[in-house]
Amino acid sequence: MKKLAHLSSSLLFYSITILLVFVFLFSILSYLEYKFGIQIPLVEIIENRAKVHVPFLGLRINVPFNSAILIMWSAMLYYIIYFYAFKNFLKVFIEKKMFETKSLKRLRFFMILNLVPLIYIIAFTVSFLLRGVRIRLEDDYFIVFAHVVIAFLMYLYLDVLKKGTYVQDENDLTI
Repeated sequence: MKKLAHLSSSLLFYSITILLVFVFLFSILSYLEYKFGIQIPLVEIIENRAKVHVPFLGLRINVPFNSAILIMWSAMLYYIIYFYAFKNFLKVFIEKKMFETKSLKRLRFFMILNLVPLIYIIAFTVSFLLRGVRIRLEDDYFIVFAHVVIAFLMYLYLDVLKKGTYVQDENDLTI
């Protein structure tokens, strides 16, 4: 079951990476079509916005031509790194020695990655408050809440792993 979870996370990582690299590439190409009128397949320009059609999945992704595209690209990069760390997190369970420094570093990195959306949403909320825009609790806040819960669970698991590493080190020193 552990190997199946790791295999599934690897497939998820590679499929998300392929999808996001595709969207990144075609969002750049959609800008070229918008700016220079070059016809790009799978890209459609409607009212100064691009729609990228993802083949096989039937997705249509809106690509903005303003600073929001930088937020979109940074979110895509974040989730590529996130799913890579998730894959490495699940790799800990299939290794022979679980209580190692390398495992602790992987888990700590995954925990920290789960706290990044909290920083993002705080900055996002502060920017809304400074501009006087009404805050709507929608999907962004739920996703951040899910990440915070995962970070908390990772913290607890990391604490157990630290204690296990300490016990293992003490056991290795015993003759």
